[in-house]
Amino acid sequence: MSTKLETVWGSVLGELEIVLSQANFQTWLKGTELAELEGDKAVIFVPNIFTRQWIQDKYHQQILSAIRKVDAEIRSVEYTTKKLSIDTPPGSDSSISLPLERASKKYSSPSQYSLESYGEFRPNQKYRFDNFITGSSNKLAFSAAQLVSEKPGEMYNPLFLYGPAGVGKTHLLWAISNEIHARQPNCKILYSTSEEFINTFLSAIRKGEKFTDKYRKVDVLLVDDMQFLAGKEKTQEEFFHTFNALHQYNKQIVLCSDRPPKEIPTLEERLRSRFEWGMVADIQPPDFETRVAILMNKAASHSIELSMDVAEFIATHIDNNIRELEGALTKVIAYSRLHGQSVDLPLAQEVLGMYISKSQVKISPKVVLQKTADYYEISYNDIVGTKRSREIVLPRQVAMFIMREELSLSFPRIAKSLGGKDHTTIMHGVNKIRTLSARDSVLGQDVQSIKKLLVAQ
Repeated sequence: MSTKLETVWGSVLGELEIVLSQANFQTWLKGTELAELEGDKAVIFVPNIFTRQWIQDKYHQQILSAIRKVDAEIRSVEYTTKKLSIDTPPGSDSSISLPLERASKKYSSPSQYSLESYGEFRPNQKYRFDNFITGSSNKLAFSAAQLVSEKPGEMYNPLFLYGPAGVGKTHLLWAISNEIHARQPNCKILYSTSEEFINTFLSAIRKGEKFTDKYRKVDVLLVDDMQFLAGKEKTQEEFFHTFNALHQYNKQIVLCSDRPPKEIPTLEERLRSRFEWGMVADIQPPDFETRVAILMNKAASHSIELSMDVAEFIATHIDNNIRELEGALTKVIAYSRLHGQSVDLPLAQEVLGMYISKSQVKISPKVVLQKTADYYEISYNDIVGTKRSREIVLPRQVAMFIMREELSLSFPRIAKSLGGKDHTTIMHGVNKIRTLSARDSVLGQDVQSIKKLLVAQ
């Protein structure tokens, strides 16, 4: 990218970061570049067709408005996924390279590295920073992991990541190890699980071997599932000494668990305090927008064109963890290939119907809005629109309340389903209906009737 294009796009991104949520900004705009400025047209480079579709549908107006603040002559914006020649002379507007491709060069072929880094460690191309989808649920952990990989032993030592199963902890462990190995091929890296640590320790005792040789002579130690050390006193003592031996020489330690140190039962206090010396960061199940982004990214890796309605359907019904989310998409793709069908909404509904019981099926925000509009005999466009008359505002607020109470949606998510209204408007509407329905029997009956319509649909 030329200096001019880079400067312009940097200013545009600065404007967009103000108007978009941090999760959406990081997920959809992080890998974009300004490819060309020609007359009154701007061409924006995006990583893939799925990102292009999402940006065009959701953020085109914000992007156009932001870029016109920087260059008032711009009248139109186009999006391209075309990878221009990397041989284009510097300074040319065509010298655009795909961000993910730049990053993936580090991992393109494991054979290019010295694979004698340490023990059994090998670069794992499946788990990298550039294919980890970030959102509000994991941003802190992701940022901390990146810093650790750039300066092992200097930033956040130890780094302790925790969260429920299937939210990306192991992905970040491998991403750290892959990135450090790419930057420092001779670095001694050991990835392990607490179970492997325990078994190695017990085996060393039985065979009379030196346990310390494997775990205390590394530059980077990454251990998953630390919660399984609970109740194992001798193993905890050995890990305590291993931790001290590494930490005093600024060797990087990264640990993962399904809970924070203070909640691991029977964990020795001296270990607990050491685990909290550096950075403790949690990773929670991904929010709706992040789940959609994960699905789109997964589909792209399979060269599948996934429509938004399919992605949103799966993201609405599968929200426990990333493994289940990706597993659901894999089932849909496999079924489509087996039967020679395109991946569309009816197919996704048919396939997931095999795995999701009716009690698990969740109502989408759109269905709540439509059923509420039908009940009050107004149109769907009215309830999601901007009209402020009482016969429109009350049903709109009822829909807000039901989405909050029945679907457990966040205020920003409800706001998005209503066309991007301010989340404070949603909070006011929900609180108003909660108060009124408690003392107004007619309104309370209306709310219950709409809920019954949702169950029956």
